[in-house]
Amino acid sequence: MKCSKRNCKGTMKRSKAIQQTSTSGLPDFPGDTVGITLSAGGPGKLIECLKCDTCGHSVGITKEKK
Repeated sequence: MKCSKRNCKGTMKRSKAIQQTSTSGLPDFPGDTVGITLSAGGPGKLIECLKCDTCGHSVGITKEKK
């Protein structure tokens, strides 16, 4: 598989990446019991990805449904 970035024709190889996760903060309005607004800052998650050996561009691998 070739890289999808413009002007890069590097080869995509299996790799690992840390996916950013979200966390909710304080309640948004008086009377709310949970935070609704999500912000980056969760613990992160290790995922499999495809990474270009030339430019470093990466894309997540989605699991196929059976």
